[in-house]
Amino acid sequence: MTSTVPTPATRVLLTQLDLVWLFADQHVLPRIDDDALHWAPSSNCVDVRSVEGRLVADLPDEDTAPLPETTIAWLLWHIEWWWSNTIAVCRGGAPTGPDAYEWSGSTKHIGELRTEWSALLSSTDVETTISGLMPHDTPLWEVAGWVNFELTKNISEIGQLLTRRANIRN
Repeated sequence: MTSTVPTPATRVLLTQLDLVWLFADQHVLPRIDDDALHWAPSSNCVDVRSVEGRLVADLPDEDTAPLPETTIAWLLWHIEWWWSNTIAVCRGGAPTGPDAYEWSGSTKHIGELRTEWSALLSSTDVETTISGLMPHDTPLWEVAGWVNFELTKNISEIGQLLTRRANIRN
């Protein structure tokens, strides 16, 4: 990957990432406790389970309607998996399938991944072509836009689950 001075596009992507992270770090992640992690909003729900000492995610059948709801643990696993995978592929590594990814079990690793991703994005030419992550070769700026979108969506879903759980408990 080519090292470069951050371009205006890079600064926009980093600013978006910082805004999402500020919301996550100040308003969502601190509200997660052990009880909230595996709270199931319905009987049709995917979660993360301990299987032979590993924390692995249920993989939903996306061809069956309705799609299952998720637990907060599953959403945290999802963020970790795609972010770890994205960083690895952007550094020239091979992608990891969701069935092979073990969740860390907390919110700490997401903060580490955010720092790692921000450093990668700050030091890499956003026109660099990334292969093996998307269905087609994709410039880094497009991958970074997808990362920002996915993080925003997943953090919003976690916030909504926390609010829903709090309202049911009251």
